[in-house]
Amino acid sequence: MKNDRNNLLRRTALAVVAASFVTAIATAQAAGEEQTLSGVSAVAVRTNEAASLTVEQRLREELSVVMMDLIQSGAFGATSPQQIALNVDAPAQKVSNLGLLVDSKANAGDGLHVLAVTPGGNAERIGLRAGDVLVALNGSSLASSDGAATLRRTVDTLPDGGKLDFNVRRDGKSQQLSGAAASMYLPAMHLSVGSGTALASNASPDGAMGAAQGSSSGMAPMSGCGRINDFDVAPRGQELHKARIIAIDNVTPGPHGSQAFRVEAGTHVIKVAEQIESRYLAFNDRQRNSQLGGGYKTITVNVAPDTTYLVAARLNDDQRDNPANGAYWDPVVWKEVPETCR
Repeated sequence: MKNDRNNLLRRTALAVVAASFVTAIATAQAAGEEQTLSGVSAVAVRTNEAASLTVEQRLREELSVVMMDLIQSGAFGATSPQQIALNVDAPAQKVSNLGLLVDSKANAGDGLHVLAVTPGGNAERIGLRAGDVLVALNGSSLASSDGAATLRRTVDTLPDGGKLDFNVRRDGKSQQLSGAAASMYLPAMHLSVGSGTALASNASPDGAMGAAQGSSSGMAPMSGCGRINDFDVAPRGQELHKARIIAIDNVTPGPHGSQAFRVEAGTHVIKVAEQIESRYLAFNDRQRNSQLGGGYKTITVNVAPDTTYLVAARLNDDQRDNPANGAYWDPVVWKEVPETCR
């Protein structure tokens, strides 16, 4: 179990590097347990060998591991590595750095169980350690189903130097641990991968692709084809998040697990589900999952030949606390990529 947890920490930290290079709090699923990773940086998973590398060498090494994982898992479909081309942008940002891993599903009425703290991180400086149970922070209870979200929101909204007062249960006894909030500032970043033109086309080795045929307009489609793609490379700095294509023209696209779907050129109606990380929302998953009709929304896309359309979920910042009728998000085509389609 310990080795599995260490592997989870490393894989999560690496995935964060690939997606946006940094995150204050991320979620991971392993062995049926939902966990919340709060500001765990590469410090927590650095090996003795990595410690001697330069920053550039460490970044290159970790990104290489991430790319191998993505390719082997089929994230790019059958697109050859020579054709993969994507850009990931991260704006300059301020992030919390609590350095705390908690198990948010152990016992919702008990509090948040601390699984690990980052060596040298803020949580360790405050005095928190593995085995502690976080009962409250700054007077707000953490012993509830949305305790992890409360922890995240409280930490994220504090200014540098703001006070952190934890009510902790350790070895069956209650105690108070206090410290100051700390943040770090990251420069804007731009990551380019590959030099080709195809983006996660998901073509099978023999050239067959999942497709939704026809046009919702009833008109004869244009000649040629294009693709609808929900591969998650949308920039979070533009409030764009992961989405999943549920149906194209009321037909479930395939094959299962694909992220790009071939369609005839013309007009198509795309049914989309949002998969925005919970940390960006101001309500709990129970409210989110109770939406009528599964919370799906539709978007109409006019597909031009030899073009791939990237679909994402746009988070409406002024409605991020409003789950009613899915007011907090809308499906969008955020990028068009020229890509040969046959």
